[in-house]
Amino acid sequence: MAIIGTLMSIALPQLELQWQKTRRQDAQNSLLQLHLRQLQWRGLHAQYASTLSELNWTGTHSTSKHYILNLQSSDAQGYILHATPVGMQSRDTNCSSMSLRISENAKVLTTSNASLLSDAEGCWKW
Repeated sequence: MAIIGTLMSIALPQLELQWQKTRRQDAQNSLLQLHLRQLQWRGLHAQYASTLSELNWTGTHSTSKHYILNLQSSDAQGYILHATPVGMQSRDTNCSSMSLRISENAKVLTTSNASLLSDAEGCWKW
């Protein structure tokens, strides 16, 4: 029993880390879907959509409900989409939030945690 307990204490934390990395794709996929919807919206309007509902996104959660999504700073030049983890995924302290930014020159910038300019933790790895 002691051997099984020792093996479990080694394996379970690593398994949880792997699940956290896997669930990050929920945020990435949802943010990228919203980005595509923003591009479609911008093609028909003078500025980017200012709400998720304008993009036909029902609710405020990501596709698999591991993140809460937020649309900020939307105007004619760009926007910022945020994904904040909830539930079990909130224990993912390495990537406590993920963002997708479109700047004035239409540059796509993927960031994580509190950084506005980088993804230092590598949360957006594919």
